[in-house]
Amino acid sequence: MSDGAVQVEAAEPDPARAWMYGGALAAGVLLILVGDVTPLEASGFVSPFLVIYEQRR
Repeated sequence: MSDGAVQVEAAEPDPARAWMYGGALAAGVLLILVGDVTPLEASGFVSPFLVIYEQRR
């Protein structure tokens, strides 16, 4: 490519990250379906775990 474009190779998928975010999504949906929790409250319960996970990486 002679137009100055930079090719970026795709990073390999991280199974641990997929499990963590998939689990957080499942936990949020479960909180909404089982309890009297709004989506906003469910995200408030789940998001701190994702922040801690990303800080430790």
